[in-house]
Amino acid sequence: MEALTDTDPAQVGAHALLARLGAGALGPVYLARSPGGRLVAVQVVGSQTTGDPEALARFKREAEAVRAVRSAHTADLVDASLAAPPFWLATEYAAGPTLARAVAGRGPLPAPTCRRLLAALAEGLAALHAHGVAHREFTPKCVVLAAQGPQITGSGLARGAGAPGFAAPEVRAGAEAGPAADVFALGAVLAYAATGRPPFGAVGGPLDVAGVEPGLAALVAACTEEDPARRPHPAEVVERCAAEGALAGDPVYAGMGALGDAVPRAAVRAQGPAPAGAYGYPPPAGWVPPAPAAAGPSSGRRRGRAGAWAAAGLALAALGAVAVWRIPAGGGSAAAAADAAAGSQPAARPSAGPPVLIRQTAPNPDSWDPVRGECRGPEVEERPLTGLQGAVTPAEQDPEGELRPGRVRIAFRLEEAVPGAPAYHVAVVVKPPHEVDAQGRSTGVSDNRQLGFVALARDVHEGDATQWKSVVYPDDFSMEWDGRRVPAPAPAQDPGGWTVVFRHAVSDTEHKSVWCRGFDVGAQKG
Repeated sequence: MEALTDTDPAQVGAHALLARLGAGALGPVYLARSPGGRLVAVQVVGSQTTGDPEALARFKREAEAVRAVRSAHTADLVDASLAAPPFWLATEYAAGPTLARAVAGRGPLPAPTCRRLLAALAEGLAALHAHGVAHREFTPKCVVLAAQGPQITGSGLARGAGAPGFAAPEVRAGAEAGPAADVFALGAVLAYAATGRPPFGAVGGPLDVAGVEPGLAALVAACTEEDPARRPHPAEVVERCAAEGALAGDPVYAGMGALGDAVPRAAVRAQGPAPAGAYGYPPPAGWVPPAPAAAGPSSGRRRGRAGAWAAAGLALAALGAVAVWRIPAGGGSAAAAADAAAGSQPAARPSAGPPVLIRQTAPNPDSWDPVRGECRGPEVEERPLTGLQGAVTPAEQDPEGELRPGRVRIAFRLEEAVPGAPAYHVAVVVKPPHEVDAQGRSTGVSDNRQLGFVALARDVHEGDATQWKSVVYPDDFSMEWDGRRVPAPAPAQDPGGWTVVFRHAVSDTEHKSVWCRGFDVGAQKG
């Protein structure tokens, strides 16, 4: 993401431009804000297409076809100007790094993550092909690793010359790129993801899958068959992947989100929640979460068991609840800086860190009581960092409607930044009311002493400490069980009081609770 230049327009259609996202096959691509505050990616069509009547006619036909495509793994077309120049398209904006950036920054992905990624991308391509649309220039730069799952961008509107290193043989020979060519490119993209190397070598050659798990290597080889007729269809690729669990819950995939660009502050000031870093949408600058309401029912209406949440024991109607809290803080930045200088702030200590995914080392007695609006168990083990704030927002109260049903966003930030402060990693823990088994299913054991499901620890001082850092339950959470990661279950599978704990993590095995709150799923208790 780059700042706008003096030659960039301030607005395209009704969309205010915020930054440059790069250059697509058709022309420059901008991050923009719709009049209603939605973040979109605006593709402006350049002279190479508008100056060619045949290419322009095809572009218009396929833009209309792309408008009909709806998939969890494709960026939907939400607005366009196709009747008269200037021509442009606005698609959903997916926050996160591209696959190209993630692999360049972190190296190749393990086989289980690759299988889930391959299945998700094949599903997205199948949705395109079902509407008669081929991508034509599918590369790692066209895959955005968004928190909710990978998103295919640039769908179906490229000129079709193919991308070097990823183009099918028939395309390199001059044929029109079609669905089979997309499957070839998909195999090449996954070879890159699994090895971190160009799929056919630096200057061309045979497919490079050295060191890749044999079953995955065979599937990638099938996708990159020389003969288009021998390549599997995307639906067959999905079936052969036999991927288990959602990719959004894969801890390796979740860790890639930190490589994404933050949205310019102009976007945060001008609208409601906007993406920042790996996850979530922080509130506008200057917004402060309200204090929790007093315990007690707010309505005499009967509440359903599914989708009804409560904060601090406040009974709210189903689909209309919200859990928000503010962690007691000291004074302004001067007070925080003084605390740090005096050594009264919790400081990072030498350890085996930095922390990534914390693990249970002792029984965890914390338990949220939704009736009393308080945590049962011992007091927090360490006082929170001065100025630390937190908030919980379920899907039903998401102002932008970005969260899928059954999700809840948990966010934290500092009220004011403290320059030069040592790293302070916060690990968010979400604990169901009952213990779970090795598959994450409730056992009915109400005295739950498990740590709970955890998200990647993040340094509250990372980037702009006053911007909200968010994780989404259950997508970003998992639990360690006998050396493997168990994805978090949906809250609805275990109605009751769910516990949320912020833990100050020095390493994966050294962490202390600094704040405990929770939310209620299901009928009001008591």
